[in-house]
Amino acid sequence: MEFYEVKISDISLTNVGFAVFLRPKDSEDKRVVPIFIGPLETHSITTVIDGTKPPRPMTHDLMLYMLTSLGATVLKITIEEIVDSTFYAKIQLRRDEEIITLDARPSDSIALALRANAPIFIAKSVLDETGIIMKEDEIQGENISSEKKIQALPKSNLQILEETLENALKTEDYETAAKIRDQIKKLIENS
Repeated sequence: MEFYEVKISDISLTNVGFAVFLRPKDSEDKRVVPIFIGPLETHSITTVIDGTKPPRPMTHDLMLYMLTSLGATVLKITIEEIVDSTFYAKIQLRRDEEIITLDARPSDSIALALRANAPIFIAKSVLDETGIIMKEDEIQGENISSEKKIQALPKSNLQILEETLENALKTEDYETAAKIRDQIKKLIENS
């Protein structure tokens, strides 16, 4: 299977939710692959991109601490296939001389890779099937962060959460709204 190393070119709030846009790194290829992710994963990813350090470890921080405490290193993540509009990813670890491959969601894999400074790869077949050519100004939605201008303020995370809370309330998803409300409260308390 042929793979391309990718980088995050954008994270945006679109009309259908949050999307992380992956673009081939060190390539003339202008295609991007949009992967739709949840608000909590978006917050986890943007926290790393923004360089914001939460007062307590987030889930993906804990995951990395556990792996390193057990002697494992994150080598890379690969987004290997798409089935019925669902992306499938793998996390490749090394522990001593053993290589361990774990099945994972792309959003969790990306959040972990960013924390571990591990490369992210996408299968050529997935890029060919889902990649779209977009100019920087064509990404529809509110920009969360980009390689050109990273918002290094916790306020940007607060705005993301407030908008997500508003959407959850509009759709009467009260369980998600309560979780987001709690995150907003913690973010404000720690600012």
